[in-house]
Amino acid sequence: MARRIERLIHLLLRERLGGQEPPDLSGSIMDAIDGKQAPVRKLPPAETPPPGLYQPWMAIAAGVAIVAALALAVSIWTLSRPEQGTTTADGNRVRVIPSEQDKANTSNPQPQQPVENHKPAPQPSPEPQPEDQVEKPAPEPQPEPQPEPEQPKPEKDPVVEKPEPQPQPEPQPEPEQPKPEKDPVVEKPEPQPQPQPEPERPPTETHPEKAVRLGSVVYAPDKSRLEWRLSADDKWADWESKKDVTAGLQLRARRPVAIELDDGARVYFDGEIKLSGDAKTLGVAIEDESVYFDVYGSKRDVTVTRGDAKLTFRDAELLAEKSGLRLQVSCLGGEVAVGDVTLKAGWTASLNDKGLSREKFEGDRARHNPLVASMDQTFVLMREELNRDAAQRVYHGDWKDGVVNGKGKELVFGIELSEDVELKKHAYLRMRVRINGDEKGLNIGFGSTEESDWRYFQSHHGDVQPGEWTIVRVPLEALMDDGDKKHIWPGVKLHKFQIVLWDKTDASVDVDWFELGIDPEWSGAGDKEDK
Repeated sequence: MARRIERLIHLLLRERLGGQEPPDLSGSIMDAIDGKQAPVRKLPPAETPPPGLYQPWMAIAAGVAIVAALALAVSIWTLSRPEQGTTTADGNRVRVIPSEQDKANTSNPQPQQPVENHKPAPQPSPEPQPEDQVEKPAPEPQPEPQPEPEQPKPEKDPVVEKPEPQPQPEPQPEPEQPKPEKDPVVEKPEPQPQPQPEPERPPTETHPEKAVRLGSVVYAPDKSRLEWRLSADDKWADWESKKDVTAGLQLRARRPVAIELDDGARVYFDGEIKLSGDAKTLGVAIEDESVYFDVYGSKRDVTVTRGDAKLTFRDAELLAEKSGLRLQVSCLGGEVAVGDVTLKAGWTASLNDKGLSREKFEGDRARHNPLVASMDQTFVLMREELNRDAAQRVYHGDWKDGVVNGKGKELVFGIELSEDVELKKHAYLRMRVRINGDEKGLNIGFGSTEESDWRYFQSHHGDVQPGEWTIVRVPLEALMDDGDKKHIWPGVKLHKFQIVLWDKTDASVDVDWFELGIDPEWSGAGDKEDK
């Protein structure tokens, strides 16, 4: 036994001092798995030291080995022991003391299920070797159990000094809540006697604003079928003969109709128009066909429109015809201007939103329009434009560019008519003149033919303003023969026309044109004095 211990100590020392590496058992293990007989490694015979040479050292070595084994066992047990406490923030370990319930639970542990041990397959035992060849190492003595090392006592938790409490501020006295005011006592008013209900009255009629009167219709034959309405939503109604023409009316006619304004100007139309204006203006929007304006002597500003095309003029004679979205305008007397373009008598042009364009001279042919020709035939007995043909018939005055200027002590203007004109009922004279240097007015007169005994009928008019072009309109029934004190009568044939000024010095007259016409029967204009 002692020899085997010495043998073990000797092998341990050799391994410790690096004399011989531990045997390689991998081959034996693999052969055992494959079922082969593992080769037997023969250890070399140990050298037997002389007796008594190493006995003291062997005792020392045995002690060292025992101490090393104990240290190794303690280290393994310490490392494999579970943690029994926690660590505080400063690194001190705190041991957890189990409670009574935990001790009761651990005193009777539940039996664990046995773990099946998988036994390795039996390996063939090696053939027995003689004792002199192989020496079996003696089993190592089991180390005696060491007492458990005392667990370190947990350090006391560090005492954390609590800050001294700051003195609390003295509480402020709460403000006194205002006492609720008492509800005011409301005195109930004494019941008043109920007023007696007034008898029901008929509703007051609301009178609409009075429409602005512009004039009246002076000519509308049955064939024209004149109709009117106030808005596009209304139905067309037949015209009544005594109805006034007011602003806002829409008129429609199939044949020419004549409207006379309160200042004597006239508007002729066929088709559809819409009227607007007041005492100083007149607006005519052309919806269909054409409009013929005869506004000589009127102080109104007349505006004619068609879509975006617009033209404003005064004291002129103008024909405006619908032409798509444009207007075709013809100046029949006086002049009209839009921007830098001016149209004089006899000129026509196209009017759009940008103004006049495509100017063209038509002369007397402009009056060949069906509307103008129809009105001339209906209302005009004769018309003198004082053109070159008329210049040859002027026996007093100087003709220039369609205007005759006359001077003299009495007679200042005289012309023979292109043909004798038989006077009819409700006939009138209308002319465009300008008096220079005479504030007493003028005399107009007509001389008859031999069949009428060469009579001379005249009439004086003193309301003509000097220095400006004026339209003078005189009913011929106002003319009379001063020698016979007899008024002119229907059927008299007129041959010549004259103008006489009362101021005999430094006075003159300019005549642009004149005409003899007939008032419609239901206008009553023939019974009026000169306008």
